[in-house]
Amino acid sequence: MQASIKISAGIFALMILFSVASCDLAIVDPVPGSTGNATKFQTTIGGNGNDFPADILANADGSFVVVGYSQSFTAQGDNQAYIAKLDSKGNLLWEKDFGGPADDYAQAVTAAADGGYVFCGRTRSFNPNNNDDLFLVKVNSAGAKVWEKNYGATDTTEYAFGIIPVGTGDFLVAYRASIGNNQYIKTVKINGNGSKKGADKILRTGFIYPQKMIKTRDGKAAIAGTESIAGSGSAAYILKLTEDGSFVWEKSFPEQSPNFSPAYALAEMANNDLILAGSDLGSNDHDFMMVRYSGIGAREADKIWGGANADELLAVTAGDGDEVAVAGYTGSFSGKNEIYLSKRKAADGALVWEKHFLESWVQAIDVEWCPDGGLVVCTGQNAANADIIIVKTDAQGNFQ
Repeated sequence: MQASIKISAGIFALMILFSVASCDLAIVDPVPGSTGNATKFQTTIGGNGNDFPADILANADGSFVVVGYSQSFTAQGDNQAYIAKLDSKGNLLWEKDFGGPADDYAQAVTAAADGGYVFCGRTRSFNPNNNDDLFLVKVNSAGAKVWEKNYGATDTTEYAFGIIPVGTGDFLVAYRASIGNNQYIKTVKINGNGSKKGADKILRTGFIYPQKMIKTRDGKAAIAGTESIAGSGSAAYILKLTEDGSFVWEKSFPEQSPNFSPAYALAEMANNDLILAGSDLGSNDHDFMMVRYSGIGAREADKIWGGANADELLAVTAGDGDEVAVAGYTGSFSGKNEIYLSKRKAADGALVWEKHFLESWVQAIDVEWCPDGGLVVCTGQNAANADIIIVKTDAQGNFQ
């Protein structure tokens, strides 16, 4: 489908994929002016069952932490929350699984000040009605469990999709709650021991399907997702909030007569602009979509591009300068769903370069900028007994 660019005047069955990554929870500044000397590799991790990622975190020392879920660690094959760490060359340092007798998932991870990691997600292992509860786990730098918590009501479905560090050693967790026909986005603050600090807060009511939360440079946070609009369709959705979980502003795109335009990810530029990434259902199939907002919610630009088959952005990460890297999947080059990786100008979405490679799972792809100027892409295999795929590229998107 033909690409289109729009710049705003004045400033130039809905099924949401719960496993879409992720949360950019640590700001890792890439090496300015990197010219392609970054480490490159392609590797897989996982066991003899299905293993899928949800989030990848690039550490300042070049290592990586991946979270998701795995069926490789229990005899009955139920899903267990999964976390693994790799060194800068892609060697597996450790992997752990957590949960109980039912399904458990890790959805987002952030670094703790003491060198450990905290992930959030959902669990059905502790709810007598088999509903999802919030699931929070902290591990130390070697992957050993420090604590494990689950929170939820027996008659409510709750899943955590984002976690960011706030204050001194605390964390803000964002989650979606469903009680009958009532839908909410809520937040809760926890301390360094995993205990709640204060009451849970209702941030938004209505049929919003959140996917990702990031910490912003102005001491706040932002959430990306999709808003279901009765009788109209669905629109890409962005919400700004304070670090105590209070509402600041929200926007949807397109503003009028949306068709099906889900958003899965967002990133923040150095000037506080926010880049929303997702897709737009055109006349043939989904096309890639980027929308740029100012830090106060003014839409500044949007770009839609793609081919004859399904193309969706599932992740975005901000680098130095005015460029972003986006990742997703594309069916428009080979007819199979491949990883799509592209560097774009943040101002208007203009192409710097784009790559497509490796047949992949379409429900979770994440990308992070790395300290050496390269990019790390994480997704799952489109196969039985699937493993997690991790690809580390140089600054031009090459990994071979």
